[in-house]
Amino acid sequence: MACEFYWISGSPLAWRVHLALEYKGVPYRSFRLNASEGEHLTPEFLELNPRGRVPVLRDGATVIYESVAVLAYLELLQPEPRLFGSSHAETGHIWQRVQEIENYARNPFLHVSIAILSGEIEEKQDAIRELLDLCREQLDWIENILTNSQWISGEAISAADLVLYPVLMIYLRAIGNPAAEKHGFATSDFTNQWPATAQWAKEIEKLPGYSQTYPPHWSI
Repeated sequence: MACEFYWISGSPLAWRVHLALEYKGVPYRSFRLNASEGEHLTPEFLELNPRGRVPVLRDGATVIYESVAVLAYLELLQPEPRLFGSSHAETGHIWQRVQEIENYARNPFLHVSIAILSGEIEEKQDAIRELLDLCREQLDWIENILTNSQWISGEAISAADLVLYPVLMIYLRAIGNPAAEKHGFATSDFTNQWPATAQWAKEIEKLPGYSQTYPPHWSI
């Protein structure tokens, strides 16, 4: 029986799960929610996730939310191809990278993105400038990893790559926004300054089913 996958276009956390579903070839039924119409706050959805957030995965009677928890669930539901390694050392290292991304990289990238894309750039200029410094530090950290390794956690794609990619993509989309350029926040030299990271992103985009996961409203 196919899983049910609930998501919102442009949610980087839902995008993680979407990438994993396609990469692993897990059968699923897609339920795209319209945030502007409050579809993530209906009584029916709140029965699935009382927090009113995506992603949510329903597999029969089992309902899982929180993106990394869903990735862990999918790993046991369909072990191959693996996202969390095949040895104790690989699994530990992958989880280490996932936690580093969650604890140090995710918030700066997302807070900058939300401030710019939500139209709050005027009142949050000082905070954005401080966060951009943190973002650049994290990009340097990522670049150092990918200069010496094909993927974020070694020589095979893993959950760490899928956790990082969407939050980085929404960050790049935000700083490429005309409002960001107007206020001097744009980064035009991303590929030149972080070439290994740019190449890594292109490799993610070659994954089977990637086009099915790309936020639909970004293509408009």
